[in-house]
Amino acid sequence: MTDHDALVRAVCEAPDDDTPRLVYADYLDDHGGHDRAAFVRAQVELARTPAWEPFAVLCRHRRPDWLTGDPFRHTLPPLPPGASVHWVSPPFRRGFGYRLGVRSATDWEEFGRPLFGKAPVAELHLWAAVPPGEWARHLRAVHLAANPVEPLRAVCAAPAVGLTDIHFHRADHPGMEFLVQDLLASPLRGAIHGLHFRTGYTDLEELLAALPGAALDRLTLANMGLTWSLLYDWCDHGGPERLTRLELSNNYGVSSEGVRVLAAGIRGRPGLLELGLSRCGVSDRGARALAGCDGLAGLRSLSLHDNPLSATAARALAHSPHLAGLRSLNLARCRLGDAAVRHLAKATFWPNLVELDLRGNPVSAVGAGCLLKAPVPPDLTALLLDPERLGPKAAGNLRRHFGGRVVLV
Repeated sequence: MTDHDALVRAVCEAPDDDTPRLVYADYLDDHGGHDRAAFVRAQVELARTPAWEPFAVLCRHRRPDWLTGDPFRHTLPPLPPGASVHWVSPPFRRGFGYRLGVRSATDWEEFGRPLFGKAPVAELHLWAAVPPGEWARHLRAVHLAANPVEPLRAVCAAPAVGLTDIHFHRADHPGMEFLVQDLLASPLRGAIHGLHFRTGYTDLEELLAALPGAALDRLTLANMGLTWSLLYDWCDHGGPERLTRLELSNNYGVSSEGVRVLAAGIRGRPGLLELGLSRCGVSDRGARALAGCDGLAGLRSLSLHDNPLSATAARALAHSPHLAGLRSLNLARCRLGDAAVRHLAKATFWPNLVELDLRGNPVSAVGAGCLLKAPVPPDLTALLLDPERLGPKAAGNLRRHFGGRVVLV
């Protein structure tokens, strides 16, 4: 066994320990692999960093190669073309192959299972069930990409002691609430901290009724046909009480009334760190409800992109004492103009901002002037704007004032 193989084996045998990975990066440096060594170290740092902090924002907008690992795909353990086992993009986490897809169980024994000894695989994207085995103890996340019944049963039957998140990408399967109930009655109940449902409109009321029994930190209900009345029932049963991350994007039926209901449901419980409400039909009234909610005092990331907001909404958000800790705010394509930017540049959260996305809004040189009068937040890493709306002179002035923090796309 070569030194390289021994180091890779050490990483696979201790997948949750960063030390073997950093030792491997040192080995790469000593053997001329400086770019890949930097990539491994960057991904280790990225895994430790919340999504709203400067290094994570830097990777998203200015070092996407550290996020995707595209220049290093050739370093992944190879799989034959056409095999039903494949690497899922982005395949890397903490510098090594992490995400594996299985379209059928045909090639699993030959190509899938052996990969657990060649890379610290911990996330499976399943279109089909695979036989349970000792390899499952390495899993941290499972994505059920099609019919979830058989793959989920296989997961529940495996010794998946480290599994924390399950993603249902087609949550419109009949009887989904019974699947969730069975999951929460399995030995995995105490381990699962994140459930993520996407694209499902059937039996949503029953599914929501099954969720309060789970001790969840993270919940996604995206494109699920969620309405404010369903949200009311869920909140009334304590649904959001323990959550640190809630993603509700692409539910136009939520509307501002649903945001008001949610704000009432988390009042006095400032545990939420991330909230996603993009494409939820949120208007100025919803923004005011968010601004007045003391349960958002711990919020660090708020996404409201693709909602019809006005300068009145921007003013409410900007003046909120409860949102002063915001680090990342996404207001892309919200129809916000120069008056809204004037409020944002004076916001309670402005000094703490790391990322502000204003792309797709009618912000002109006048709005740029408001930004130029504002002090540069010390941690600001990405201020995203549309250059064609600003004009070359305003864009140049912003670059001089904010330096590389301005991202004009």
